[in-house]
Amino acid sequence: MPQEPSSVTPKIKFDTQQAMPLVSILLVFLCGTVYVMAASNGPNIERWLANNGLIAAPASKAVAEAFSYLKMAFSGNMAALAPVQADIGKFFTFCFNNTFASLDIPQVAVNCFFLWAFGASMEQRLGLPRFMMLCILGSTLPWALCYYEVVGRDPNHCYYGPYFLFCVLVGASFVFPPEKKINTEWFKSARGNIFAKKEEIDYTTRYQFKPMLFLVLFICYEVGMYFWVQQTHPLLKNASILSGVASIFLGYVSVALMVWSATGSLKDGPIRLMTVKMYNDILRLDVGHETAVKGTSLSLGLPPERVKEWVSKQKGKMRIS
Repeated sequence: MPQEPSSVTPKIKFDTQQAMPLVSILLVFLCGTVYVMAASNGPNIERWLANNGLIAAPASKAVAEAFSYLKMAFSGNMAALAPVQADIGKFFTFCFNNTFASLDIPQVAVNCFFLWAFGASMEQRLGLPRFMMLCILGSTLPWALCYYEVVGRDPNHCYYGPYFLFCVLVGASFVFPPEKKINTEWFKSARGNIFAKKEEIDYTTRYQFKPMLFLVLFICYEVGMYFWVQQTHPLLKNASILSGVASIFLGYVSVALMVWSATGSLKDGPIRLMTVKMYNDILRLDVGHETAVKGTSLSLGLPPERVKEWVSKQKGKMRIS
């Protein structure tokens, strides 16, 4: 008996970007640059961190001053807009310096390693513009959350480092669970095909990592670093639990929304998803747009105009595979 077509929407998968992860390279470069900038001010980097890190007492004073100017601006005093703009600039400068700050060379090295491990793989998934947006969110919003967490509880310690950005990237990685792959080389050997050519490694596999392994390493590193910093530099703190959890949630929700914006229309029906998938598969054969549209139209029995409409709605979004 002929099988009835399934009403279940096929699972949506995304192509990884066949490109160099430029934003991740930039993150590593910024981490090293900020350390060099801090070290150039003298051997006492702790003093530089205290001047540029998050300490609740002076931060609370700066926030109160900024809100007073903002209130004056809303009251009609246009002269107050200049201090408000200056405070916004100071906030982004603070976020930049603090996110990529490190205490010493070993910490710089490990921070660069985790920025590359978490960042390069995620950038291949999201693409450069979306990943850049995620990094901007991860470098700014968590510091505001941390401020409200520590302002009344911990007014004296200085918080610094890329911990919150790491947490955002970890949360984002939960949106893309690792795919299980079957080792086909064993089957080839079992069939006696000893001269089978080894499969070429995809360009992006060099940027992939085992999420659970690096997650365990990340947790062990942050816990160890937290206690080491507390013992050797009592003024400093490199992590905050509640803000870290909030940052993980922020990363997950942000990327989930990006995925939803790329696939929301495709979930309306399996035919639309199949159309976009087949169009992308034909396009990979190094043919033009019109040829891919015609091939998809003939294969699925759809009008070319409908194929063009569905494909055009996916332009600029994450590519379906």
